[in-house]
Amino acid sequence: MFSSCTALTQAPALPADSLAKFCYQYMFRSCTALTQAPELPAKLLARYCYNAMFNSCTALTQAPELPATKMDDYCYTSMFKGCTAL
Repeated sequence: MFSSCTALTQAPALPADSLAKFCYQYMFRSCTALTQAPELPAKLLARYCYNAMFNSCTALTQAPELPATKMDDYCYTSMFKGCTAL
């Protein structure tokens, strides 16, 4: 949705508490001006739902809390890969 939006500095709210497969995959990938991740309150995660979500967000300085209590395979795969400021 916002992948490679290099001018994006603030992410929108993502209030979902249950996620579907692949739903936020690559959502902010390469958003190089993004400094803060949105809250991620979901407790039920589906396969690959956060996969590479913040991949290469080089200005991201703080990871969000990850309160999930039920997770499917690969839901956090490469989520912060290339986030060199973390």
